[in-house]
Amino acid sequence: MDLRSTNQGVFGAVPNRAQLFVRQGADISVSNLTTGGFFPSDQTYITLAVRVWTYFRFNPEAPVVVTQGSPQPIGSVDGVYPDRVMRVHKLYHQTQNQFFWQMVAGDKPQLTTFTAYTPMAGGLDGFFADSRLPRANNGVPTSSALMRLARPILIPPRQGFQVIAIASPIGQTTGASVIEQLNGLVPNNSPNAIISGSGLTTGIATGTGLSVPGEDDIEKDVKYVLDGIHSRDVL
Repeated sequence: MDLRSTNQGVFGAVPNRAQLFVRQGADISVSNLTTGGFFPSDQTYITLAVRVWTYFRFNPEAPVVVTQGSPQPIGSVDGVYPDRVMRVHKLYHQTQNQFFWQMVAGDKPQLTTFTAYTPMAGGLDGFFADSRLPRANNGVPTSSALMRLARPILIPPRQGFQVIAIASPIGQTTGASVIEQLNGLVPNNSPNAIISGSGLTTGIATGTGLSVPGEDDIEKDVKYVLDGIHSRDVL
């Protein structure tokens, strides 16, 4: 579930229920699997711990036309910074509380946790003087802040496996769902619209505020990581 700097990631729009590890990895930032959903031949995997990584950051350098024929960084538009910082913090809170992760080996669910219960045990920590750079981390970055499994989960030879990301919205208002925010649901008050009546970049502190799918220029990255031992039963 790697959205990078746009609202449409390598898998398209984020659904309420997404299946992970079922595709071949394009690069290691997406997946390191050579085949999707299972290990080839007699390879096995012993899962000892699981982690969830979350990272969100506003990109103030994205260009936007605020005057005719004069692209400027969106960060220079009045009202953008406080709005985007608020959205970044909201994304951190929503991914902590609304995403549930179910690990499936073969055809049996093995483990179900939510993001806050599955810390990354790595990343950045502390306080930043610049509010545009909130903490990029899930949990405290120490070796003890890791969800070690009381009993290892074995992925046997030629058995499929996947992780299902389930979004469980809290509240009924517009924007209450993390899926809406990941897919760029923002008010229809873009800098372009304010100047010329048209534009794609949306969501600053003025305008009608009617929510529409758009582009919020927030880098979004959510990953589920399996820690363990990859081996073969037959040498």
